[in-house]
Amino acid sequence: MLQLPQVTLCCVDTREPALAIEALQRCRAGVRFGRTLLFTDLSRAPSAVPEGIELLPARIASVADYSAFMLRGLAEHVQGSHVLVVQWDGFVLDPAAWDPAFLQYDYVGAPWHDIAGDAGVGNGGFSLRSARLLQALHDPALAPSHPEDLCICREHRAALERQHGIRFAPRALAERFAFERTLPAGRSFGFHGLFHFDRVLPPAELQALLARLPDPMLRGLDAHDLARQLIGSGRLGAAKLIIDARRRMGMHDRRTWRLRARLAWARWRTG
Repeated sequence: MLQLPQVTLCCVDTREPALAIEALQRCRAGVRFGRTLLFTDLSRAPSAVPEGIELLPARIASVADYSAFMLRGLAEHVQGSHVLVVQWDGFVLDPAAWDPAFLQYDYVGAPWHDIAGDAGVGNGGFSLRSARLLQALHDPALAPSHPEDLCICREHRAALERQHGIRFAPRALAERFAFERTLPAGRSFGFHGLFHFDRVLPPAELQALLARLPDPMLRGLDAHDLARQLIGSGRLGAAKLIIDARRRMGMHDRRTWRLRARLAWARWRTG
């Protein structure tokens, strides 16, 4: 069991608290954190919450609300030197891939695929942030904006480095910490993105998860990409669950039509 008593594990729920709890439990399976926090609308929280997960009230009605909370509302709740931020669609994959060097930096997140070099660090959906960074974000000169990870890592990065001494991890280290839109070259501590679930969950577990996801969680690009990968790997039943949800929602966009065509072709080929 990896021991990280100086790290708070945290999820700020914007959709389904039960799914957030599952992600936290996956993280806790191989890591012992100092605290585990779930911020959510308590009226929607399950009646039974696993021991060790602290429920804290937060009404996050939109992604903009999420950004505002992450930038200015999280600092007062974090004990220890760092917080590991996760979302329902990301969790710890390989505790043995942890590197103590991660804690030498104030921000480590999966590199963005479309921003080259160290400036591309990084995505906030699975990210390690220091208490120093959370306090620095309260500087009145740093105006909050959405999305919060771009606000930190692009818009205010220079000011955070220059005025507050904040250290962003180099890309090479961040690539070993987590991955998002690009696949890792080797072992990775964690990941973020529904589109990776076919790689990180056993087939039966993924099938069961997709069957109970609310339809709105299957309408975006991430779900589209997952369905396309599932078709490519021959897991047609799981792909159909996503496509059927998109049809129930009346989605007639080009991507959904192409998914339907790919699924029909794959079924014809397999008889």
